[in-house]
Amino acid sequence: MTTLDSNPTTQPATCPAGSVGAEYDPFGAQRTYELFARARREEPVFYCPEIDYWVISRRRDVLDVLRNPDVYSAQITLSPVTPFSGAVTELFQQGGFSAQPVQSNCDRPDHTRIREISAQILSAANYAALEPDIRRIAAEFLQRLPPAGSAQPVDLLKSVFYEFPAHVLFLILGIPDADVPKIKAWADNRLLMTFGRLDEQQQLRCAEDMLAYWHYCEDLVADRAANLRDDYPSHLLRARNGDDRVMSINEIVSVVFGLLLAGHETTTNLSANAFRSMLTYPENWRAICAEPELIANAVEEALRFNTSVICWRRKTLQDVQIGGCNIPAGSNLLLGLASANHDEEEFEAPERFDVRRRNARRHISFGSGIHFCIGAPLARLELKVLLEMFSQRYPDMSLAPQSFEMIETVAFRGPKALWVNLGPADA
Repeated sequence: MTTLDSNPTTQPATCPAGSVGAEYDPFGAQRTYELFARARREEPVFYCPEIDYWVISRRRDVLDVLRNPDVYSAQITLSPVTPFSGAVTELFQQGGFSAQPVQSNCDRPDHTRIREISAQILSAANYAALEPDIRRIAAEFLQRLPPAGSAQPVDLLKSVFYEFPAHVLFLILGIPDADVPKIKAWADNRLLMTFGRLDEQQQLRCAEDMLAYWHYCEDLVADRAANLRDDYPSHLLRARNGDDRVMSINEIVSVVFGLLLAGHETTTNLSANAFRSMLTYPENWRAICAEPELIANAVEEALRFNTSVICWRRKTLQDVQIGGCNIPAGSNLLLGLASANHDEEEFEAPERFDVRRRNARRHISFGSGIHFCIGAPLARLELKVLLEMFSQRYPDMSLAPQSFEMIETVAFRGPKALWVNLGPADA
């Protein structure tokens, strides 16, 4: 990182001339990896006028930003990329929507205070203790699928990946399984509200769901305040112990509101992306079926090759220089996590999917620094379980013919369906 401390006044951004920014579609899936590869070669930092963001494509630059939270603020991480209309803002104000920065979009010292409390329960050890339940839930979903040899293609996204991570998350949050469908629908709309490109009418429709989502979280926390249980909201309330200096009630509601999106949407897309990659390059599927000990590394390669979070966001707190560009304080940065995961400086033949890749775990799909994803061990465990169980039951599974329609946001990326053939029955 180079900061421009010698220049105390904010200067206009300067950057080598290029054209990647004019061609880059921040919401579309077409040519994303191709344009990122070109950017790394020709224009490592480029400006995207459609959303007013500077896009960072090289791994070393992305890591530098993520690891310097006092220079690059997380405050815009969950801000709407497409600004809310006045009608949406009024609806939120009248409806009592009061979500505040608490984790992924929170800077120090508040971030440290809140994360230390959260990490007491959202820990690798506690996630590992859930493995029997995760396997039970996965088995229940697989039992609903046809046996190997069925002639009818199956949409794995709809049948398994869409709801499976939510059922796992709800074990932590103490939410009944019956609420999965409505929370998934709310989460989908919240995703589009925050990271998508909606017109005013679409925003208003989604905003009503987002408001209902918020009130659901308020009611959940209020219920736990009156009836403490052995779950995450209750843990936060016990830690608070009536002291707003530890955590306020609104902060607890905001934490639950955040986890009720991040805790399952990313894993839904991760699972779909991983199975798509495995079956697009079927030698890898055959490899994990024959050698299950490869599955742990296959999880890392799936995260590297086709991450479910392709970009993340930061705002400069002072004038900086990144990749030859002088960028003033107050500028928006879009960090190309997907690009960093395909950076030739770190990964040999990055466009090749290889479950035997020795440095696959060097991906940064979960971020880096103080905001490293607190749910990373759980996401890894869920995907590992799915790969193990599917490879055992459906070793001859293959992709069905289809054209992939992708979620269109600046951050989250995954297919809207994943049709597979379950393969011949065991002899």
